[in-house]
Amino acid sequence: MTTPIPQNFVQTIAKQRGVTDAELETVFMALDGQSTANIATKLGISDIAVRKRLGEVYKKFQIAGNGPGKLSELRHQLLFSYHTEQGSSDFSRGKGSVFKMANGRRQEDWGQAPDVSVFYGRTEELTTLKQWIVSDNCRVVSVLGLTGSGKTTLSVQLGKQLQNEFDFVIWRSLRSAPTPSDFLASLIPLFSHQQKPDMPLAEPSKRIDLNGKISRLVEYLRQQRCLLILDDLEAILKPEELAGHYREGCEGYRDLIVRLCEVNHNSCLVLVSSEEPTELSLLAGEKVRSLKPAISEEIAREIFQEKGLSAHDREWEILLARYGGNLLALKIVATTIHEFFEGNVCKFLEATALFIEEHISNLLAQQFDRMSSAEQEIAYWMAIAQSPISLTTLREQMLVNSSLSDLLKNLDSLSRRSLIDKISEGGETVFLLQPLIVQYVSDRLVDQMRSEVLETVKTQGIERMRLLKTHNFSQIIAENKESKETRTRSILEVVKNRLQLLFLKTTGSEEPLNILTKVASDLQDKSMLEVGYARENLAQIIAEIQR
Repeated sequence: MTTPIPQNFVQTIAKQRGVTDAELETVFMALDGQSTANIATKLGISDIAVRKRLGEVYKKFQIAGNGPGKLSELRHQLLFSYHTEQGSSDFSRGKGSVFKMANGRRQEDWGQAPDVSVFYGRTEELTTLKQWIVSDNCRVVSVLGLTGSGKTTLSVQLGKQLQNEFDFVIWRSLRSAPTPSDFLASLIPLFSHQQKPDMPLAEPSKRIDLNGKISRLVEYLRQQRCLLILDDLEAILKPEELAGHYREGCEGYRDLIVRLCEVNHNSCLVLVSSEEPTELSLLAGEKVRSLKPAISEEIAREIFQEKGLSAHDREWEILLARYGGNLLALKIVATTIHEFFEGNVCKFLEATALFIEEHISNLLAQQFDRMSSAEQEIAYWMAIAQSPISLTTLREQMLVNSSLSDLLKNLDSLSRRSLIDKISEGGETVFLLQPLIVQYVSDRLVDQMRSEVLETVKTQGIERMRLLKTHNFSQIIAENKESKETRTRSILEVVKNRLQLLFLKTTGSEEPLNILTKVASDLQDKSMLEVGYARENLAQIIAEIQR
Protein backbone atom coordinates (compact mmCIF):
# COMPACT_ATOMS: atom_id res chain seq x y z
CA MET A 1 0.00 0.00 0.00
CA THR A 2 1.36 3.46 -0.89
CA THR A 3 -0.49 5.05 2.07
CA PRO A 4 0.73 4.82 5.68
CA ILE A 5 -2.62 3.40 6.87
CA PRO A 6 -2.48 -0.05 8.49
CA GLN A 7 -4.51 -2.60 6.54
CA ASN A 8 -6.33 -3.79 9.66
CA PHE A 9 -7.58 -0.24 10.26
CA VAL A 10 -8.84 0.04 6.67
CA GLN A 11 -10.52 -3.33 7.05
CA THR A 12 -12.30 -2.24 10.24
CA ILE A 13 -13.58 1.00 8.68
CA ALA A 14 -14.58 -0.77 5.47
CA LYS A 15 -16.58 -3.44 7.30
CA GLN A 16 -18.46 -0.73 9.21
CA ARG A 17 -19.48 0.63 5.81
CA GLY A 18 -20.70 -2.75 4.59
CA VAL A 19 -17.79 -3.37 2.19
CA THR A 20 -17.64 -7.04 1.19
CA ASP A 21 -14.50 -9.18 1.25
CA ALA A 22 -14.33 -9.14 -2.56
CA GLU A 23 -14.66 -5.35 -2.65
CA LEU A 24 -12.05 -4.97 0.10
CA GLU A 25 -9.54 -7.14 -1.75
CA THR A 26 -10.05 -5.01 -4.86
CA VAL A 27 -9.74 -1.68 -3.07
CA PHE A 28 -6.53 -2.75 -1.30
CA MET A 29 -4.96 -3.37 -4.70
CA ALA A 30 -6.26 -0.05 -6.06
CA LEU A 31 -4.89 1.86 -3.05
CA ASP A 32 -1.59 0.11 -3.70
CA GLY A 33 -1.47 1.87 -7.07
CA GLN A 34 -2.28 -1.13 -9.29
CA SER A 35 -4.16 -0.53 -12.55
CA THR A 36 -7.65 -1.83 -13.28
CA ALA A 37 -6.27 -4.24 -15.91
CA ASN A 38 -3.65 -5.58 -13.50
CA ILE A 39 -6.23 -6.10 -10.75
CA ALA A 40 -8.56 -7.88 -13.18
CA THR A 41 -5.78 -10.25 -14.25
CA LYS A 42 -4.76 -11.09 -10.69
CA LEU A 43 -8.33 -11.67 -9.51
CA GLY A 44 -9.43 -13.51 -12.64
CA ILE A 45 -12.34 -11.16 -13.35
CA SER A 46 -13.13 -8.59 -16.04
CA ASP A 47 -12.20 -4.90 -16.05
CA ILE A 48 -15.90 -4.13 -15.78
CA ALA A 49 -16.20 -6.24 -12.63
CA VAL A 50 -13.23 -4.39 -11.06
CA ARG A 51 -14.81 -1.01 -11.80
CA LYS A 52 -18.14 -2.19 -10.40
CA ARG A 53 -16.51 -3.34 -7.16
CA LEU A 54 -14.67 -0.03 -6.74
CA GLY A 55 -17.87 1.82 -7.60
CA GLU A 56 -19.69 0.02 -4.79
CA VAL A 57 -16.93 1.02 -2.35
CA TYR A 58 -17.18 4.67 -3.41
CA LYS A 59 -20.94 4.60 -2.89
CA LYS A 60 -20.54 3.17 0.59
CA PHE A 61 -18.12 5.96 1.48
CA GLN A 62 -20.49 8.51 -0.14
CA ILE A 63 -17.91 9.58 -2.70
CA ALA A 64 -19.36 11.12 -5.85
CA GLY A 65 -17.70 12.34 -9.04
CA ASN A 66 -15.82 10.69 -11.89
CA GLY A 67 -12.34 9.49 -12.74
CA PRO A 68 -9.31 8.87 -10.52
CA GLY A 69 -10.34 11.66 -8.12
CA LYS A 70 -12.65 9.21 -6.34
CA LEU A 71 -9.76 6.96 -5.35
CA SER A 72 -7.87 9.99 -4.04
CA GLU A 73 -10.88 11.06 -2.01
CA LEU A 74 -11.18 7.55 -0.56
CA ARG A 75 -7.50 7.56 0.41
CA HIS A 76 -7.97 10.98 2.02
CA GLN A 77 -11.00 9.88 4.04
CA LEU A 78 -9.12 6.85 5.32
CA LEU A 79 -6.11 8.95 6.27
CA PHE A 80 -8.32 11.49 8.02
CA SER A 81 -10.09 8.80 10.05
CA TYR A 82 -6.84 7.09 10.96
CA HIS A 83 -5.12 10.25 12.15
CA THR A 84 -8.23 11.44 13.94
CA GLU A 85 -8.24 8.20 15.90
CA GLN A 86 -4.53 8.66 16.62
CA GLY A 87 -5.24 12.14 18.03
CA SER A 88 -3.93 14.14 15.08
CA SER A 89 -5.83 17.10 13.63
CA ASP A 90 -3.52 17.77 10.69
CA PHE A 91 -6.25 16.95 8.19
CA SER A 92 -8.85 19.59 7.60
CA ARG A 93 -10.94 17.83 4.94
CA GLY A 94 -13.35 14.94 5.14
CA LYS A 95 -15.59 16.31 7.95
CA GLY A 96 -14.94 13.22 10.00
CA SER A 97 -17.57 11.22 8.12
CA VAL A 98 -15.88 7.85 8.42
CA PHE A 99 -15.04 8.29 12.11
CA LYS A 100 -18.51 9.56 12.77
CA MET A 101 -20.10 6.52 11.22
CA ALA A 102 -17.78 4.19 13.09
CA ASN A 103 -19.09 5.59 16.34
CA GLY A 104 -22.68 6.12 15.23
CA ARG A 105 -25.69 3.94 15.91
CA ARG A 106 -26.00 2.33 12.50
CA GLN A 107 -25.16 -1.36 12.52
CA GLU A 108 -25.09 -3.93 9.74
CA ASP A 109 -25.11 -7.69 9.91
CA TRP A 110 -25.10 -9.42 6.53
CA GLY A 111 -24.93 -13.01 7.78
CA GLN A 112 -24.15 -15.22 4.78
CA ALA A 113 -25.33 -12.75 2.17
CA PRO A 114 -23.69 -13.31 -1.25
CA ASP A 115 -21.27 -10.84 -2.80
CA VAL A 116 -23.06 -8.37 -5.10
CA SER A 117 -20.02 -6.42 -6.25
CA VAL A 118 -21.10 -7.22 -9.81
CA PHE A 119 -24.75 -6.23 -10.18
CA TYR A 120 -26.68 -5.55 -13.37
CA GLY A 121 -29.91 -3.71 -14.09
CA ARG A 122 -33.03 -4.02 -11.91
CA THR A 123 -33.26 -0.22 -11.83
CA GLU A 124 -37.06 -0.26 -12.02
CA GLU A 125 -37.41 -2.90 -9.30
CA LEU A 126 -34.98 -1.11 -6.98
CA THR A 127 -36.75 2.20 -7.53
CA THR A 128 -40.12 0.62 -6.72
CA LEU A 129 -38.83 -1.16 -3.62
CA LYS A 130 -37.10 1.96 -2.30
CA GLN A 131 -40.29 3.96 -2.88
CA TRP A 132 -42.33 1.41 -0.92
CA ILE A 133 -39.84 1.08 1.93
CA VAL A 134 -38.54 4.62 2.38
CA SER A 135 -41.28 6.90 1.08
CA ASP A 136 -44.38 4.81 1.72
CA ASN A 137 -43.08 3.25 4.97
CA CYS A 138 -44.27 -0.26 4.10
CA ARG A 139 -44.03 -2.62 7.06
CA VAL A 140 -43.61 -5.83 5.06
CA VAL A 141 -42.44 -6.23 1.46
CA SER A 142 -42.00 -9.57 -0.31
CA VAL A 143 -39.85 -10.31 -3.35
CA LEU A 144 -41.20 -13.42 -5.08
CA GLY A 145 -40.08 -15.47 -8.06
CA LEU A 146 -38.92 -18.78 -9.45
CA THR A 147 -35.58 -20.18 -8.29
CA GLY A 148 -32.78 -18.56 -10.30
CA SER A 149 -34.60 -15.31 -11.06
CA GLY A 150 -32.12 -13.17 -9.09
CA LYS A 151 -34.23 -12.48 -5.98
CA THR A 152 -31.41 -13.00 -3.47
CA THR A 153 -28.97 -10.75 -5.32
CA LEU A 154 -31.66 -8.10 -5.63
CA SER A 155 -32.38 -8.25 -1.90
CA VAL A 156 -28.71 -7.75 -0.98
CA GLN A 157 -28.34 -4.87 -3.42
CA LEU A 158 -31.50 -3.31 -1.99
CA GLY A 159 -30.05 -3.54 1.52
CA LYS A 160 -26.77 -1.98 0.40
CA GLN A 161 -28.55 0.94 -1.25
CA LEU A 162 -30.80 1.56 1.76
CA GLN A 163 -28.24 1.05 4.53
CA ASN A 164 -27.96 4.77 5.28
CA GLU A 165 -31.73 5.02 5.77
CA PHE A 166 -31.77 2.64 8.75
CA ASP A 167 -30.20 2.24 12.18
CA PHE A 168 -29.90 -1.51 11.59
CA VAL A 169 -29.61 -3.54 8.39
CA ILE A 170 -29.83 -7.31 8.99
CA TRP A 171 -29.81 -9.99 6.28
CA ARG A 172 -30.54 -13.60 7.11
CA SER A 173 -31.15 -16.84 5.19
CA LEU A 174 -33.75 -19.28 6.52
CA ARG A 175 -32.36 -22.13 4.40
CA SER A 176 -31.60 -24.25 7.48
CA ALA A 177 -35.19 -23.73 8.73
CA PRO A 178 -34.40 -22.63 12.30
CA THR A 179 -37.32 -22.74 14.72
CA PRO A 180 -38.96 -19.35 15.29
CA SER A 181 -37.76 -19.36 18.90
CA ASP A 182 -34.15 -20.06 17.95
CA PHE A 183 -34.26 -17.47 15.17
CA LEU A 184 -35.58 -14.75 17.49
CA ALA A 185 -33.10 -15.73 20.21
CA SER A 186 -30.26 -15.08 17.77
CA LEU A 187 -31.80 -11.89 16.38
CA ILE A 188 -32.93 -9.93 19.44
CA PRO A 189 -29.46 -9.57 21.04
CA LEU A 190 -28.35 -7.62 17.95
CA PHE A 191 -30.73 -4.86 19.00
CA SER A 192 -29.94 -5.05 22.71
CA HIS A 193 -26.17 -4.82 21.98
CA GLN A 194 -25.37 -8.11 23.71
CA GLN A 195 -22.19 -9.84 22.70
CA LYS A 196 -23.47 -13.42 22.64
CA PRO A 197 -26.50 -14.32 20.54
CA ASP A 198 -27.51 -17.09 22.93
CA MET A 199 -27.67 -14.87 26.03
CA PRO A 200 -30.98 -15.15 27.88
CA LEU A 201 -33.60 -12.60 26.92
CA ALA A 202 -34.67 -12.17 30.53
CA GLU A 203 -33.77 -13.37 33.97
CA PRO A 204 -33.24 -17.18 34.02
CA SER A 205 -36.29 -17.60 36.24
CA LYS A 206 -38.50 -15.79 33.70
CA ARG A 207 -38.21 -17.76 30.52
CA ILE A 208 -39.87 -15.82 27.71
CA ASP A 209 -42.22 -17.76 25.41
CA LEU A 210 -42.40 -17.26 21.64
CA ASN A 211 -45.12 -14.65 21.86
CA GLY A 212 -43.02 -12.70 24.34
CA LYS A 213 -40.03 -12.83 22.02
CA ILE A 214 -42.13 -11.55 19.12
CA SER A 215 -43.39 -8.71 21.33
CA ARG A 216 -39.86 -7.83 22.34
CA LEU A 217 -38.71 -7.75 18.70
CA VAL A 218 -41.67 -5.54 17.74
CA GLU A 219 -40.71 -3.11 20.50
CA TYR A 220 -37.15 -2.90 19.17
CA LEU A 221 -38.49 -2.34 15.65
CA ARG A 222 -40.59 0.51 17.03
CA GLN A 223 -37.72 2.13 18.90
CA GLN A 224 -35.16 1.77 16.10
CA ARG A 225 -35.46 1.88 12.34
CA CYS A 226 -34.44 -1.53 11.03
CA LEU A 227 -34.35 -3.17 7.61
CA LEU A 228 -34.67 -6.91 8.22
CA ILE A 229 -34.26 -9.10 5.11
CA LEU A 230 -35.15 -12.80 5.31
CA ASP A 231 -34.14 -14.92 2.31
CA ASP A 232 -35.11 -18.53 1.44
CA LEU A 233 -38.46 -18.23 3.20
CA GLU A 234 -39.75 -21.26 1.28
CA ALA A 235 -37.49 -23.46 3.45
CA ILE A 236 -39.84 -23.00 6.42
CA LEU A 237 -42.95 -23.80 4.35
CA LYS A 238 -44.43 -27.28 4.12
CA PRO A 239 -43.83 -29.33 0.94
CA GLU A 240 -46.29 -31.69 -0.79
CA GLU A 241 -49.27 -29.56 0.20
CA LEU A 242 -50.84 -26.40 -1.19
CA ALA A 243 -48.37 -23.54 -1.13
CA GLY A 244 -47.89 -21.17 1.76
CA HIS A 245 -48.42 -23.36 4.84
CA TYR A 246 -45.70 -23.71 7.47
CA ARG A 247 -43.69 -26.76 8.40
CA GLU A 248 -44.35 -28.36 11.75
CA GLY A 249 -42.43 -26.37 14.34
CA CYS A 250 -42.24 -23.28 12.10
CA GLU A 251 -45.82 -22.04 12.56
CA GLY A 252 -44.56 -19.25 14.81
CA TYR A 253 -43.16 -17.46 11.76
CA ARG A 254 -46.74 -16.84 10.68
CA ASP A 255 -47.44 -15.09 14.01
CA LEU A 256 -44.29 -12.99 13.55
CA ILE A 257 -45.12 -11.96 9.99
CA VAL A 258 -48.77 -11.20 10.78
CA ARG A 259 -47.74 -9.09 13.79
CA LEU A 260 -45.26 -7.10 11.71
CA CYS A 261 -47.89 -6.60 9.00
CA GLU A 262 -50.55 -5.35 11.37
CA VAL A 263 -48.88 -3.27 14.10
CA ASN A 264 -47.30 0.16 13.69
CA HIS A 265 -43.49 0.21 13.72
CA ASN A 266 -40.67 2.16 12.13
CA SER A 267 -38.99 -0.73 10.35
CA CYS A 268 -39.45 -2.92 7.28
CA LEU A 269 -39.38 -6.69 6.92
CA VAL A 270 -38.36 -7.88 3.44
CA LEU A 271 -39.26 -11.51 2.65
CA VAL A 272 -37.53 -13.24 -0.27
CA SER A 273 -39.10 -16.48 -1.43
CA SER A 274 -40.05 -18.72 -4.35
CA GLU A 275 -43.31 -19.39 -2.53
CA GLU A 276 -45.74 -16.90 -1.01
CA PRO A 277 -47.13 -17.55 2.50
CA THR A 278 -50.92 -17.53 2.50
CA GLU A 279 -51.18 -14.66 4.99
CA LEU A 280 -49.34 -12.21 2.74
CA SER A 281 -51.99 -12.23 0.03
CA LEU A 282 -54.69 -11.81 2.68
CA LEU A 283 -52.91 -8.88 4.35
CA ALA A 284 -51.79 -7.15 1.14
CA GLY A 285 -52.59 -3.46 1.10
CA GLU A 286 -51.09 -0.04 1.69
CA LYS A 287 -48.38 -1.25 4.09
CA VAL A 288 -47.92 -4.83 2.82
CA ARG A 289 -46.83 -5.27 -0.79
CA SER A 290 -45.13 -7.81 -3.05
CA LEU A 291 -43.01 -7.62 -6.17
CA LYS A 292 -42.01 -10.18 -8.80
CA PRO A 293 -38.83 -9.21 -10.68
CA ALA A 294 -39.56 -8.88 -14.39
CA ILE A 295 -37.77 -10.64 -17.23
CA SER A 296 -34.72 -8.46 -17.89
CA GLU A 297 -33.06 -8.44 -21.31
CA GLU A 298 -30.59 -5.90 -19.94
CA ILE A 299 -29.26 -8.34 -17.33
CA ALA A 300 -29.21 -11.19 -19.84
CA ARG A 301 -27.09 -9.10 -22.22
CA GLU A 302 -24.69 -8.19 -19.40
CA ILE A 303 -24.32 -11.87 -18.46
CA PHE A 304 -23.47 -12.76 -22.05
CA GLN A 305 -21.15 -9.77 -22.41
CA GLU A 306 -19.17 -10.97 -19.38
CA LYS A 307 -18.47 -14.14 -21.39
CA GLY A 308 -17.59 -12.16 -24.49
CA LEU A 309 -20.81 -13.22 -26.23
CA SER A 310 -23.20 -11.24 -28.40
CA ALA A 311 -26.51 -12.12 -30.05
CA HIS A 312 -28.84 -10.62 -32.62
CA ASP A 313 -32.25 -9.31 -31.61
CA ARG A 314 -34.05 -12.40 -32.92
CA GLU A 315 -31.66 -14.65 -30.97
CA TRP A 316 -32.41 -12.67 -27.81
CA GLU A 317 -36.13 -13.17 -28.39
CA ILE A 318 -35.62 -16.93 -28.61
CA LEU A 319 -33.35 -17.06 -25.53
CA LEU A 320 -35.74 -15.06 -23.38
CA ALA A 321 -38.75 -17.05 -24.61
CA ARG A 322 -37.01 -20.35 -23.82
CA TYR A 323 -35.59 -19.47 -20.43
CA GLY A 324 -38.21 -17.01 -19.23
CA GLY A 325 -35.61 -14.58 -17.94
CA ASN A 326 -34.21 -17.13 -15.46
CA LEU A 327 -30.83 -15.56 -14.75
CA LEU A 328 -29.20 -18.67 -13.30
CA ALA A 329 -30.17 -20.66 -16.38
CA LEU A 330 -28.88 -17.88 -18.66
CA LYS A 331 -25.54 -17.85 -16.81
CA ILE A 332 -25.18 -21.58 -17.36
CA VAL A 333 -26.24 -21.23 -21.00
CA ALA A 334 -23.67 -18.45 -21.54
CA THR A 335 -20.92 -20.67 -20.10
CA THR A 336 -22.04 -23.58 -22.30
CA ILE A 337 -22.01 -21.43 -25.44
CA HIS A 338 -18.58 -20.07 -24.56
CA GLU A 339 -17.03 -23.46 -23.81
CA PHE A 340 -18.75 -25.79 -26.30
CA PHE A 341 -20.06 -23.64 -29.18
CA GLU A 342 -17.07 -21.34 -29.73
CA GLY A 343 -19.12 -18.41 -28.48
CA ASN A 344 -21.64 -18.79 -31.32
CA VAL A 345 -25.17 -18.20 -29.99
CA CYS A 346 -26.80 -19.15 -33.30
CA LYS A 347 -25.09 -22.58 -33.34
CA PHE A 348 -26.27 -23.23 -29.79
CA LEU A 349 -29.88 -22.35 -30.63
CA GLU A 350 -29.82 -24.54 -33.74
CA ALA A 351 -28.29 -27.49 -31.88
CA THR A 352 -30.56 -27.43 -28.82
CA ALA A 353 -34.18 -26.88 -27.96
CA LEU A 354 -34.43 -25.87 -24.31
CA PHE A 355 -31.19 -26.84 -22.59
CA ILE A 356 -31.48 -27.68 -18.88
CA GLU A 357 -28.17 -28.33 -17.15
CA GLU A 358 -28.04 -30.78 -14.24
CA HIS A 359 -27.82 -28.10 -11.53
CA ILE A 360 -30.91 -26.32 -12.89
CA SER A 361 -32.68 -29.67 -13.26
CA ASN A 362 -32.02 -30.45 -9.59
CA LEU A 363 -33.40 -27.07 -8.50
CA LEU A 364 -36.51 -27.56 -10.63
CA ALA A 365 -36.93 -31.07 -9.20
CA GLN A 366 -36.93 -29.60 -5.70
CA GLN A 367 -39.68 -27.17 -6.66
CA PHE A 368 -41.71 -29.85 -8.46
CA ASP A 369 -41.43 -32.21 -5.48
CA ARG A 370 -42.80 -29.48 -3.22
CA MET A 371 -46.10 -29.55 -5.10
CA SER A 372 -49.12 -31.46 -3.91
CA SER A 373 -50.14 -34.45 -6.06
CA ALA A 374 -53.09 -32.46 -7.42
CA GLU A 375 -50.79 -29.61 -8.46
CA GLN A 376 -48.48 -32.07 -10.21
CA GLU A 377 -51.41 -33.48 -12.19
CA ILE A 378 -52.33 -29.97 -13.36
CA ALA A 379 -48.69 -29.25 -14.24
CA TYR A 380 -48.62 -32.38 -16.42
CA TRP A 381 -51.72 -31.22 -18.29
CA MET A 382 -50.22 -27.78 -18.85
CA ALA A 383 -46.97 -29.28 -20.11
CA ILE A 384 -48.93 -31.42 -22.58
CA ALA A 385 -50.91 -28.37 -23.72
CA GLN A 386 -47.85 -26.13 -24.16
CA SER A 387 -50.03 -23.20 -25.17
CA PRO A 388 -52.08 -21.28 -22.59
CA ILE A 389 -54.96 -23.44 -21.37
CA SER A 390 -58.31 -22.22 -20.10
CA LEU A 391 -60.03 -23.28 -16.91
CA THR A 392 -62.88 -24.81 -18.92
CA THR A 393 -60.56 -26.92 -21.09
CA LEU A 394 -58.61 -28.05 -18.07
CA ARG A 395 -61.76 -29.25 -16.30
CA GLU A 396 -63.00 -31.05 -19.42
CA GLN A 397 -59.79 -33.01 -19.88
CA MET A 398 -59.10 -34.03 -16.29
CA LEU A 399 -60.55 -37.46 -15.54
CA VAL A 400 -60.78 -36.74 -11.83
CA ASN A 401 -63.81 -34.50 -11.61
CA SER A 402 -62.52 -31.99 -9.06
CA SER A 403 -64.81 -29.25 -7.87
CA LEU A 404 -64.25 -25.82 -9.33
CA SER A 405 -63.29 -24.63 -5.86
CA ASP A 406 -60.53 -27.28 -5.54
CA LEU A 407 -59.21 -26.56 -9.03
CA LEU A 408 -59.02 -22.84 -8.31
CA LYS A 409 -57.19 -23.53 -5.03
CA ASN A 410 -54.61 -25.62 -6.86
CA LEU A 411 -54.13 -23.01 -9.58
CA ASP A 412 -53.75 -20.31 -6.94
CA SER A 413 -51.18 -22.46 -5.16
CA LEU A 414 -49.17 -22.92 -8.38
CA SER A 415 -49.30 -19.17 -8.87
CA ARG A 416 -48.01 -18.52 -5.34
CA ARG A 417 -45.13 -20.86 -6.16
CA SER A 418 -44.32 -18.60 -9.14
CA LEU A 419 -44.69 -21.62 -11.46
CA ILE A 420 -47.58 -20.42 -13.64
CA ASP A 421 -48.68 -17.18 -15.22
CA LYS A 422 -52.25 -15.99 -15.63
CA ILE A 423 -53.04 -13.97 -18.74
CA SER A 424 -56.19 -12.71 -20.42
CA GLU A 425 -56.80 -14.15 -23.87
CA GLY A 426 -59.97 -13.78 -25.91
CA GLY A 427 -61.94 -12.45 -22.99
CA GLU A 428 -61.10 -15.32 -20.60
CA THR A 429 -58.29 -16.12 -18.18
CA VAL A 430 -55.82 -18.74 -19.35
CA PHE A 431 -52.88 -20.36 -17.57
CA LEU A 432 -49.42 -21.45 -18.67
CA LEU A 433 -46.34 -22.86 -16.99
CA GLN A 434 -43.01 -21.06 -16.90
CA PRO A 435 -40.84 -22.21 -19.87
CA LEU A 436 -38.23 -24.00 -17.74
CA ILE A 437 -40.95 -25.80 -15.81
CA VAL A 438 -42.62 -26.88 -19.07
CA GLN A 439 -39.40 -28.50 -20.25
CA TYR A 440 -38.66 -30.12 -16.91
CA VAL A 441 -42.20 -31.52 -16.56
CA SER A 442 -42.12 -32.71 -20.19
CA ASP A 443 -38.90 -34.61 -19.47
CA ARG A 444 -40.55 -36.26 -16.46
CA LEU A 445 -43.53 -37.18 -18.62
CA VAL A 446 -41.29 -38.82 -21.19
CA ASP A 447 -39.45 -40.86 -18.56
CA GLN A 448 -42.67 -41.95 -16.89
CA MET A 449 -44.36 -42.83 -20.19
CA ARG A 450 -41.37 -44.94 -21.24
CA SER A 451 -41.44 -46.80 -17.93
CA GLU A 452 -45.18 -47.42 -18.16
CA VAL A 453 -44.92 -48.76 -21.72
CA LEU A 454 -42.16 -51.14 -20.65
CA GLU A 455 -44.28 -52.32 -17.70
CA THR A 456 -47.19 -52.87 -20.08
CA VAL A 457 -44.99 -55.04 -22.31
CA LYS A 458 -43.66 -56.93 -19.30
CA THR A 459 -47.01 -57.59 -17.61
CA GLN A 460 -49.10 -57.61 -20.82
CA GLY A 461 -51.63 -55.45 -19.01
CA ILE A 462 -52.27 -51.92 -17.79
CA GLU A 463 -52.49 -52.55 -14.06
CA ARG A 464 -49.35 -50.50 -13.32
CA MET A 465 -50.18 -47.75 -15.75
CA ARG A 466 -50.87 -44.29 -14.29
CA LEU A 467 -50.08 -41.26 -16.46
CA LEU A 468 -51.08 -43.06 -19.65
CA LYS A 469 -54.48 -43.56 -18.03
CA THR A 470 -54.98 -40.13 -16.50
CA HIS A 471 -53.52 -37.86 -19.22
CA ASN A 472 -54.45 -37.72 -22.89
CA PHE A 473 -51.39 -37.50 -25.12
CA SER A 474 -53.31 -38.28 -28.30
CA GLN A 475 -55.80 -35.42 -28.35
CA ILE A 476 -55.15 -31.76 -28.98
CA ILE A 477 -56.30 -29.87 -25.89
CA ALA A 478 -54.78 -26.44 -26.45
CA GLU A 479 -56.57 -23.64 -28.22
CA ASN A 480 -53.72 -23.27 -30.71
CA LYS A 481 -54.11 -26.47 -32.73
CA GLU A 482 -50.95 -26.19 -34.84
CA SER A 483 -48.71 -25.47 -31.85
CA LYS A 484 -50.24 -28.29 -29.84
CA GLU A 485 -49.85 -30.92 -32.56
CA THR A 486 -46.18 -30.08 -32.94
CA ARG A 487 -45.48 -30.46 -29.24
CA THR A 488 -47.57 -33.62 -28.79
CA ARG A 489 -45.68 -35.33 -31.61
CA SER A 490 -42.44 -34.14 -30.05
CA ILE A 491 -43.20 -35.79 -26.68
CA LEU A 492 -44.36 -39.00 -28.33
CA GLU A 493 -41.40 -39.04 -30.70
CA VAL A 494 -38.97 -38.80 -27.77
CA VAL A 495 -40.76 -41.72 -26.10
CA LYS A 496 -40.68 -43.69 -29.36
CA ASN A 497 -36.98 -43.00 -29.90
CA ARG A 498 -36.09 -44.14 -26.39
CA LEU A 499 -38.18 -47.29 -26.73
CA GLN A 500 -36.74 -48.15 -30.13
CA LEU A 501 -33.20 -47.69 -28.85
CA LEU A 502 -33.94 -50.01 -25.94
CA PHE A 503 -35.67 -52.59 -28.15
CA LEU A 504 -32.76 -52.49 -30.59
CA LYS A 505 -30.38 -53.44 -27.77
CA THR A 506 -32.62 -56.26 -26.49
CA THR A 507 -35.46 -58.11 -28.20
CA GLY A 508 -36.08 -55.92 -31.22
CA SER A 509 -39.34 -54.03 -31.71
CA GLU A 510 -41.55 -56.69 -33.29
CA GLU A 511 -42.37 -58.66 -30.14
CA PRO A 512 -43.05 -55.61 -27.89
CA LEU A 513 -45.13 -54.05 -30.66
CA ASN A 514 -47.26 -57.18 -30.94
CA ILE A 515 -47.83 -57.21 -27.18
CA LEU A 516 -48.83 -53.53 -27.15
CA THR A 517 -51.18 -54.11 -30.09
CA LYS A 518 -52.87 -56.99 -28.27
CA VAL A 519 -53.21 -54.97 -25.04
CA ALA A 520 -54.71 -52.06 -26.97
CA SER A 521 -57.12 -54.42 -28.70
CA ASP A 522 -58.24 -55.85 -25.36
CA LEU A 523 -59.16 -52.34 -24.24
CA GLN A 524 -61.60 -51.70 -27.09
CA ASP A 525 -64.66 -52.77 -25.13
CA LYS A 526 -63.58 -51.15 -21.87
CA SER A 527 -65.21 -47.96 -20.59
CA MET A 528 -63.40 -44.70 -19.94
CA LEU A 529 -64.10 -45.22 -16.26
CA GLU A 530 -62.12 -48.49 -16.33
CA VAL A 531 -59.12 -47.59 -18.50
CA GLY A 532 -59.07 -43.81 -18.75
CA TYR A 533 -57.00 -42.59 -21.71
CA ALA A 534 -54.94 -45.81 -21.91
CA ARG A 535 -56.58 -46.99 -25.17
CA GLU A 536 -56.01 -43.72 -27.05
CA ASN A 537 -52.45 -43.30 -25.77
CA LEU A 538 -51.39 -46.87 -26.64
CA ALA A 539 -52.83 -46.49 -30.14
CA GLN A 540 -50.85 -43.29 -30.64
CA ILE A 541 -47.61 -44.86 -29.33
CA ILE A 542 -48.05 -47.91 -31.59
CA ALA A 543 -48.60 -45.61 -34.58
CA GLU A 544 -45.42 -43.70 -33.71
CA ILE A 545 -43.33 -46.87 -33.44
CA GLN A 546 -44.67 -48.17 -36.77
CA ARG A 547 -43.71 -45.00 -38.66
